[in-house]
Amino acid sequence: MKNLILKVALNVPIDNLFDYKIPSNNSIQPKQGQRIRVPFGKQEKIGFIHGIGSQTKVPASKLKPALKIIDDEPLVNNELLDLISWVANYYHYPIGEVYATAVPLYLRQEKTPKIDAMPTESFQCESHKKLTEEQEQGFKKLLSFFNQRQIVLLDGVTGSGKTELYLQSVDRNLKKNQQVLLLVPEIGLTPQIFERFQKRFGNTVSVVHSGNTYKQRAEIWLKAKQGDVCVVIGTRSAVFTPFKNLGMIIVDEEHDPSFKQQSGLCYSGRNVAIIRAKQNKIPILLGSATPSFESLMNAKKGKYKKITLKQRVFATPLPQTNIIDLRVHSQEQGLTKFLLKAIKKHIENDNQVLLYLNRRGFSPATVCSGCGYIEECPRCDTSMVLHKRNNRLVCHHCNHNKPWEKICTECGSPSSPLGEGTEQIELALKNEFPRTSIVRMDRDTVNSKKQRTRLLDQAKSGTGQILLGTQMLTKGHDFPNLSMVAIVNADQGMFGSDFRSSERFAQTFVQVSGRAGRRKTVGEVFLQTYNPKNPLLNKIISQGYNAFFSEAVLDRKVPQWPPYSHLALLHAQSTQKNSVFDFLNTVRKKGDAINLGNTMLLGPVPSPIEKKAGKFRGQLLLLNTNRKELHRVLDKLCWMIKNTKKTSKVKWSLDVDPIDLS
Repeated sequence: MKNLILKVALNVPIDNLFDYKIPSNNSIQPKQGQRIRVPFGKQEKIGFIHGIGSQTKVPASKLKPALKIIDDEPLVNNELLDLISWVANYYHYPIGEVYATAVPLYLRQEKTPKIDAMPTESFQCESHKKLTEEQEQGFKKLLSFFNQRQIVLLDGVTGSGKTELYLQSVDRNLKKNQQVLLLVPEIGLTPQIFERFQKRFGNTVSVVHSGNTYKQRAEIWLKAKQGDVCVVIGTRSAVFTPFKNLGMIIVDEEHDPSFKQQSGLCYSGRNVAIIRAKQNKIPILLGSATPSFESLMNAKKGKYKKITLKQRVFATPLPQTNIIDLRVHSQEQGLTKFLLKAIKKHIENDNQVLLYLNRRGFSPATVCSGCGYIEECPRCDTSMVLHKRNNRLVCHHCNHNKPWEKICTECGSPSSPLGEGTEQIELALKNEFPRTSIVRMDRDTVNSKKQRTRLLDQAKSGTGQILLGTQMLTKGHDFPNLSMVAIVNADQGMFGSDFRSSERFAQTFVQVSGRAGRRKTVGEVFLQTYNPKNPLLNKIISQGYNAFFSEAVLDRKVPQWPPYSHLALLHAQSTQKNSVFDFLNTVRKKGDAINLGNTMLLGPVPSPIEKKAGKFRGQLLLLNTNRKELHRVLDKLCWMIKNTKKTSKVKWSLDVDPIDLS
């Protein structure tokens, strides 16, 4: 045993394992997945034994012994070890930093919480709800596909009862003594879905999200590993929770961009979940009213099995959509008289109204009446947002802020707000409906879990009659008394620079609209736009999301955008603009010199927001219709980058399968 070499993963930005000898005076049998304390330069670090061998390239004079093997038995089981290895390889990311994402910080600090025995008191659990005929047929198909360990896409309109099928699927697994992982896109959705699952399954359910303390997260992680927790509900990072006997994975709102990490290890929680299901040979269920184009294409090709729910549980039809042409109807503070009249009608009928605007603050910009100058952030290529409540201009990218003087800094003429945000819409609504309770939800009004819960309780109970907010308010929530939805500015999402802009708009439109009329009252949707004849908009309204997909996806075929190809985006940033493009041009030249096969290198180009937080940003896009060939090129490029001298002044990162090209 003394001659064994321990291959240790450490949380450092270096893409390799580190070799150590067995600690002196060691009595613990080394195993993969154990925590280990090692010397690292002048420091000591906690790492993980990722492999054990008999050979090393490190000279004997430099090969150091580890200090201590911490665990008698592996903390990270073999199943999670395989997943960590896959993630490191697929996303071309240092394996030690992947461990840091997968294992809770509390456990990486050489701490181990005491795990209490599960409480034995009995719960009065709810019985299953009777399924509609359509749900019953869908559930039978679901069980058949699950028996074949398939990837299943559950495509159900809002209010069709997808969650009930989740619950009854979970029950089937629990009766076989199997555990279940349920991923949700955002922390705001966990309380309501946890409540439904706890009512059905009692104290066997636990929630993992960023709101947990480090110790709580570690406790749930270990309980799931020991089999003491049957159902784990969590956001993106919960995909790395170890299980004793995982039997099924569910990804709710599978289309949601929040499943993709946007910095550091840019992994997709949904895609990692799919790989984990394949590695464990278990079924996975992807649910959404607006599936991603990639998932719909996989269903079309037969890679996924698709189940469709077209009817709402309460048999109310989908809401009627009314387009308000802003070329005809003038607006004041973002609201037309036509829209205000509709709001008044619904609140007089004691129903709730929801207004959606994905733009917080009072106004997205301020403009000079004399020279037309728009106040910009000195550290970013973007305008400063006016927050009138505290009379400050704030950059939403770097948080630089200053008082709003109402005077142009260029010429001294008066400066005034340009455009509308949720703060301004709230003020306009209070002026129009002074006696009506208004609940506003965005990042400015919600900065704690307690506040979020309080505002959502007001919304769900009907105490707040007018609901106003960004996407935070619209995702997955069920407001029983809501009869009307208004999209204040449809053009904001319809005309983006990204090839996914139309897809995102369609998803937002369907999801927001779906909040209305989910019980007995038929809902209404109002949409304000300067482009009422937009063909894709009218396709969504008249024929639904799947018809929109069939037409919109064809626009991506000739340029070969996903789902017809696979992408990787190389980002570079520096305080010096020349350094960014010297680096990217060097990578481009070296890339052109190797055998790229069918991989296309596009760029380099400045990022859509070229300067952010004082740093200049550029990017190089790689595209290939063959995923394996793309990754062979990425392996070569990453090796070349690590061996180039032009990286000292540049911070670079690789985003595999990017969902945002900015």
